[in-house]
Amino acid sequence: MAGSSAQRRKKPRLRTELSEADERRLAEAVALFGLPKAEVVRRLIRASVQAGPALSAENTRAVVELASQVRMVGRNLAQVLKAIHRGQAVRLEDTEAVWRGLHEVVAAINDELTEMTVAYGSKLRREAQLTLREEAE
Repeated sequence: MAGSSAQRRKKPRLRTELSEADERRLAEAVALFGLPKAEVVRRLIRASVQAGPALSAENTRAVVELASQVRMVGRNLAQVLKAIHRGQAVRLEDTEAVWRGLHEVVAAINDELTEMTVAYGSKLRREAQLTLREEAE
């Protein structure tokens, strides 16, 4: 019996267990994009391959540079703490410029990393053809 259902190849299926947090994220994606769960997952799988790695070569270099800056901030903080423990610390008012500078560096690093991840998320959504409901209307 050519073509019987027993001889037809079934479509591959994926069964997976999700954490409660991932289940909530999937439900949010379903609501956000107005698509069934399976379609959201299929599109994300396709797009993850088409979109390529999360970081471009340029972004990878930027992350290496940012990591270097974070290490410098860490060393500065460690030196301040050692001075405090040795009793050599100056008054807090005298160190305000240092703390402001450290805060600015950390904020700049955070902004740059956020920009990279937001850009990749946008790229992934475009590749997956997942538009926000309000964008579709």
